[in-house]
Amino acid sequence: MTPTRRAVLGGSAAVLAAATGCTSVGQAEAPAAGPEVTLLDGVIQNEAGLIALYDAVLAAHPGLAGRLKTMRDHHVQHLAVLKRHYVPGSTTGTATPAPKPAATAPEGETRSVTAIRSAERKAATARADEVRRASPGLSQLLAAIGACEAGHAQELA
Repeated sequence: MTPTRRAVLGGSAAVLAAATGCTSVGQAEAPAAGPEVTLLDGVIQNEAGLIALYDAVLAAHPGLAGRLKTMRDHHVQHLAVLKRHYVPGSTTGTATPAPKPAATAPEGETRSVTAIRSAERKAATARADEVRRASPGLSQLLAAIGACEAGHAQELA
């Protein structure tokens, strides 16, 4: 008796599955976090940290609102744009979102502004490094965010 076409194709699929190490045919695994997703995670956490620092300083020193609120709002915008760059279906392997970073304001307005300026410089430097590891489209975004952060640091000098 000659095997049917369906039997041959089904057998071929089983052999292919066994040869490639597939243990569950038809069950897709979640894509692994790639370097771009991991990079975005770090940048998103950094932006959230900057926002938390601004929030802490503005809560402790409301008199700085005129000087700092617009810069803080820039980071909120950066964060929103960065979150839109995740590829649908990609994951970082974490089921729950990372907690919002906690920040405390240094005592005194001068020290607080110095802390923000330092954080902005550090962030701008990090963006310059990340540009080299990102795809062209993401590199442009990171460069623009880094330029904004460098501008904030300069404005706070």
